[in-house]
Amino acid sequence: MGNVEIINDELTTSAVLDLFVSGDIATKRFAIKPADPAETARRIAERELNATSIDELLGGGTGDVLHARDYLNKPFQLTGVEWQVSDIDGEGLPFYAVMHIVTNEGEVAVMTCGATTVCRRLAIIAKNGWFGKWVKIVKEPKTSNGYEPLTLVEAPAPF
Repeated sequence: MGNVEIINDELTTSAVLDLFVSGDIATKRFAIKPADPAETARRIAERELNATSIDELLGGGTGDVLHARDYLNKPFQLTGVEWQVSDIDGEGLPFYAVMHIVTNEGEVAVMTCGATTVCRRLAIIAKNGWFGKWVKIVKEPKTSNGYEPLTLVEAPAPF
């Protein structure tokens, strides 16, 4: 399994950025301390208490989580991001992004993505508080290994 680095901090935007800055995120395995359940409950309660609409409070739509690969090239407004530890072994990041979004149709939704470029850009957006922009996830050209990486780019607002 190789070296395992323990990250004692919870999986915050700062911890995610530190992993990207280290440059060896792809070569090490990480064991990340799970989120504190009390802190998670506090964040959920804070988000609910600060809701500005019934859709925002209840999550809008069907409550299903959108997956980035199923939502390619569709603009959405990014309103927040959280991080979760990935339970998928093998290639890829040891975490993934949980994006809070508003769809083109005005529905509040949650979308997940573990693509490296998307996660790196989301961490930078979160660090700088650049939420509220309209963005979309697109495929990059195939790599020599046959992968079609995803990236996050600016998108026009719906109106």
